[in-house]
Amino acid sequence: MTFPIIGIIADEIVRTSFTQNADQLGIGINFIQKETSTEKIIELSKNCEFLCVDPTCVPTSSLRSIEKSGTLIYPLISTIESLEKIEKHETSEQTLSILVTRSPHAQISTWPITLITDNLSITPAPEISEEQASEIQLAAIKLVSEIRLIGGVELIVDANDFRKLISINWTNPSSGYAFDLGSTTNYFEQYLRSVLDLPLGDTHNLNSFIVSGNLNTDPKSDDYRPYLHLMARNPKLKFNQSIKKVGIIGNNLDYLLTEIIHAQQYYSGEIEE
Repeated sequence: MTFPIIGIIADEIVRTSFTQNADQLGIGINFIQKETSTEKIIELSKNCEFLCVDPTCVPTSSLRSIEKSGTLIYPLISTIESLEKIEKHETSEQTLSILVTRSPHAQISTWPITLITDNLSITPAPEISEEQASEIQLAAIKLVSEIRLIGGVELIVDANDFRKLISINWTNPSSGYAFDLGSTTNYFEQYLRSVLDLPLGDTHNLNSFIVSGNLNTDPKSDDYRPYLHLMARNPKLKFNQSIKKVGIIGNNLDYLLTEIIHAQQYYSGEIEE
């Protein structure tokens, strides 16, 4: 049995995340630019086991043509259409991220729920009890089972009412960086394991909390200079310049928030020490 090659059509920003995780699994990736014509996608898909797509990158009409050519597509077109029919609500100041993956044999995994604000994300979401978190996750599991999801999805919902769906992210989840930092299995690895119908990985946090924040460049400086101070102040900070994020994991939420907010303020030039 040989390692498969799968095709992926998604935003360029997630190419590295998928490629690195595929390399670790020994899986071949044929990353196809979202601007590629339908005819070219059909041609490039011939050597792939199947094609994973971000539905925001390829029109449904093109997906139908690709499917008619004999290419297996995940998520299924029926899944995409089912999610599109769900009413979307206006965004709110605070939202919750619910990540779910599901395999062809109906293995399902979820991660701890993440609270997302304008500049920060906290996992697990504070002030949500275990009972509430379980209710939210079970509702998400029920939904992806009903629509026969294969692959992964992030559901962004209102923090005050999880039944109000705000948006959907397929291959570039808002909370993806958090689980790169602090989960036993990150979203991109689990997505690949899901579509390949492999046993799914553990999704527990490595520490009690994961906190990450957006970075804004100091207009009087650059993105490299702040490293000297910030890395010396706290060697536990992790940076990802490709998505302009900083993150940290640990067990004391107040301490983690203080460190991330300080890093953001120093990085942007708001403070000087």
